Amino acid sequence: MGILICTHGNSAKELLQSAEMICGTQKDCQTVKFEMGESLDQLQNDLKAKLDLLQGPVLCLTDLKGGTPFNTLVKLIKDYPDMEIVTGVNIPMLLQLFINREQMPLEKLLDSVIEAGQTGIYRYSNTTSGDNEEF
Repeated sequence: MGILICTHGNSAKELLQSAEMICGTQKDCQTVKFEMGESLDQLQNDLKAKLDLLQGPVLCLTDLKGGTPFNTLVKLIKDYPDMEIVTGVNIPMLLQLFINREQMPLEKLLDSVIEAGQTGIYRYSNTTSGDNEEF
């Protein structure tokens, strides 16, 4: 399974590098950045070039539903029918994906990636009760 991360600015590359610090260099993984002032045609060309490098089904992770990277990928899905798109990319999602992408069927993997992204959001509260031992 190929993985493509596309975000506004440099965060796609930085998220990938951070996740690779934890679980090692990933094969079949590409990033695309959408820069301020960049044309939609340029973004679409960049996405196509990276998608064409990936093997098998491709999971695309973007930062924001309704954002330009997401909308451009949605337009490309007709040309890449084995492509899945998930928004809200974060490091817990990437770790779950990288660790399990060879072992889990696609649908189960997608569910677990989304769950990891959601449960990775946590507020630590420093209370005096001492009950805050889970982290």
